Parts: sequence; C-alpha cells; structure tokens
Amino acid sequence: MSEPASEPLTPALIVNTLSRIGRQLDDKAAEVERLDREFVVLKANYKREFARAFLTSTGSNDVRRYQADDATADLNMQMELAEQVLRAAKEALRVLRDRLEIGRSLGAVMRLEWSGNA
Repeated sequence: MSEPASEPLTPALIVNTLSRIGRQLDDKAAEVERLDREFVVLKANYKREFARAFLTSTGSNDVRRYQADDATADLNMQMELAEQVLRAAKEALRVLRDRLEIGRSLGAVMRLEWSGNA
C-alpha cells in the first residue's frame, strides 16, 4: 500500500500548516475549558442530588446508599459521559500539540535543506 502523494514542502506551506494547527490548538483549548466547566457543574449537581437522596432515604446506610444510587443514576451517567468527552478533548489537544512539534521539527530540517547545509 503506497502513501498518497503530498504537496512539495515550501516555507509558505509549513507556515500555513503551523498557523492552522495553532488556531486549532486555541479552539481545542477553549473547548476543553468549556467541557471542564460543564463536567464540574454536572459533578456538583450529582453529588448534591445524591446527598439529598441519601439523607431522605430510610433504612441502613447500605440501603440508603443503594436508594441514592438508584435515584441519581441518570445524573451519574450524564456526569460520566461528560468526563469521557472531556478526556477525549484533552487527548485531541495533546495530539494537536504533537503535530505542532512535528511541524516545528520539519520546519527546522527544511530550513537546513533550503540553506544548502544538509
């Protein structure tokens, strides 16, 4: 299986690619911040509702905990899903940073080649 042909590297292409990655990093960082805030709010809501359900239940502590788990299962799922989305966004942010580093390294190699020192 062969790799698809790519454009020849030029200084403009490298600068444009690094600029695009930089903008994507900014956008992803803002998304991570928003998702983190949403997760914190959901977690606080879940903990508050769990405490209310636990305190208003009757029976032994185990029974009360299970009743509270049951009463807050939907909130817990929302919180868990929000945490998963946040983790995925953080991973995407890490990948963008890796791509930026690769681009910087590539740019340095190409500068050497263009200057005739390679």
